[in-house]
Amino acid sequence: LKVGSSLGIGSIAMWSQNKAERVSNTDSVDCMIVVNGSIQSKIRTNYYGWEVEDQKHNLSSELTINAGSRLTRHDLKITDNPSNLCTGIVKHDSAETFTSTDITGEWQYLATYGRQSLANDNLGMAILYCKQDVLKMTEDDQSLVIVLNPQDGQLTYYFLAAWEKEPDGISGKAKFKSYLLESITRLNFPINVQYK
Repeated sequence: LKVGSSLGIGSIAMWSQNKAERVSNTDSVDCMIVVNGSIQSKIRTNYYGWEVEDQKHNLSSELTINAGSRLTRHDLKITDNPSNLCTGIVKHDSAETFTSTDITGEWQYLATYGRQSLANDNLGMAILYCKQDVLKMTEDDQSLVIVLNPQDGQLTYYFLAAWEKEPDGISGKAKFKSYLLESITRLNFPINVQYK
């Protein structure tokens, strides 16, 4: 996947002066593997002194993946109450963009599908986000962007990719959209296990 200076899929940024400013200028960065198991893996990256809009923020990014799932959960914590955080998907002319805004439920998606891999294969990508966190949907020269409002300095979203040639791959836009609907339905109606 060619991403250049875009958000790729699910990268962190702040919407500033009509573009997504990715995390770049920092005082220091540390990264650790928090969980390394056969069921779940988790990586935490701390960005100290991320400078954007003449302010410095400390940002903690935690990425979690579970076995058998395409979803990556992204949990963010940021200091000093920024006006927003944003994420998104790289723009490719060969890909169609679609959203779930006509579907009820707190969790929604922004997705692309088309021949956007470097091998010219069909690839679907999506960001799954909470509707209540959205400030606006927009774009810059490189990326489709979701501008989000961190609540008390915290934010959670998911991102995923589905390649038609992966094992049990999803082929075709219709099947990809069905998969996305299933994914946000699971988030909107999570299983609740109780012991008596």
